[in-house]
Amino acid sequence: MKSLRLLFNHEHTSLHPNTYEADSSAATVILKLACPSLVRFDHEMTLRPDLAEAWTVEDDRIFTFDLRPGLTFHSGRVLDAEAVAACFRRMMDPRTITPQQADYAGLDSVTATGPLRVVFHFAEPCVPFLANLAWRTYISDDGAVQPVGAGPYEVTAWIAGSHVALRKFAGHYAADQYEADNIVIRWAPQATQRIAAIEGGACDIVETLPQTLAADLAARGLIEPLGVHSPRKTVIAFRHTVPPFNDPRMRAAVAHALDRDALRQAFLGDRGRRVDGVLPDDDPWAVPLTPWTVDLARARALVVAAGYGDGVRVKVAHTAMPPMPGVATHVAETLASIGITLDLRGYADPPWWPSVYLQGDWQMAFQGASARPHPHILFTRDLVTKGAFNAGAYSNPRLDALMAQARQTADAQSAPLYAEAQSLVHADIAVLPLYAADVLAGVRPGVRGFRPHPLGYVDLAGVGV
Repeated sequence: MKSLRLLFNHEHTSLHPNTYEADSSAATVILKLACPSLVRFDHEMTLRPDLAEAWTVEDDRIFTFDLRPGLTFHSGRVLDAEAVAACFRRMMDPRTITPQQADYAGLDSVTATGPLRVVFHFAEPCVPFLANLAWRTYISDDGAVQPVGAGPYEVTAWIAGSHVALRKFAGHYAADQYEADNIVIRWAPQATQRIAAIEGGACDIVETLPQTLAADLAARGLIEPLGVHSPRKTVIAFRHTVPPFNDPRMRAAVAHALDRDALRQAFLGDRGRRVDGVLPDDDPWAVPLTPWTVDLARARALVVAAGYGDGVRVKVAHTAMPPMPGVATHVAETLASIGITLDLRGYADPPWWPSVYLQGDWQMAFQGASARPHPHILFTRDLVTKGAFNAGAYSNPRLDALMAQARQTADAQSAPLYAEAQSLVHADIAVLPLYAADVLAGVRPGVRGFRPHPLGYVDLAGVGV
């Protein structure tokens, strides 16, 4: 019996598919193994069939999927077109609290028109539908405590604070591509914990290697680092509804004070990439933007002009997971020189971040933004008015209008809309991006076939020991 031991960053707070509590990077890596969707993103970020073997699109409003024959859930129940429709009815029920309801706004109906054919009908064009479907939407049976999907692995146990156990599902349509019979997932949020597990030979695949220590671990023959560019990034979020950062001069002061290139090099080295807007500079949707110049004198003058000549103290939230504490301390030392004192408040993972960012008492936050596969998902979740993850309550009516238009505009014609959106957010300093971070996973010697995914998924097809 073949087993794989996976070491993930931190524990999830829920595995209830298609709910707010499980819409996190921690839950996603598990749910992708247990509850795949109709389509998926491959390692090159191309849409591929998954539970659906084919689909057609009519006017970006009507999406028809033909399911693979013979699908079943882990429970043994048949996964047919009606089961897919039922999954979406639960998801869109007003009693369900889920960000997917905003993703699929305007969905008029989901209808099983045959045993294996399901049709989604939108009132207006919904161009990002397929990207959302492939990203964090899960086809699942009705189960709140344990996810019941049709993926290559089924969850058999979740012992809080200890591990998650999964076993291979022989009924998966591509079960022959998965060699491991059992998977055990444990967590190590601190770099020291991950290093100890690697040195002790306690893991086969590590979700995230410490960026600055990966080379040494590799030189010692303990791990093989495997990296891939990713759109995920770290930003400074400002609370736009309360002082002092409701004043754009204070946001500009922070932007002019920080040497983001030096910060990125210090904490990520070659695994960090530049971000001037909200997309990494090498993203195919990114547009050239004028970087904020490093000018401490100008930054200090902006603080004085905003009425804080005697200095100001602000409450700051940040995760305790490295490298964030070091990044936060570095930023605090710099901002102190221009009269902004940061009251750093680190929190442990979990809790799931909305309890900190959406409800917590903070004025600035260091926020790790997980990878968004399409610019529409990024803007509508993170930056439009009342977006599900718009932690700083940023609001710009023009941005809202652009995203409403982009939702109905084919990708081939939408580049000018996303370009203007990037310029607006950059000019307003809605958030201040610090860097984009590669996905840097690791495998122990003897593990073959594993490739890191740009979206942080852990794809085990073809992986063996």
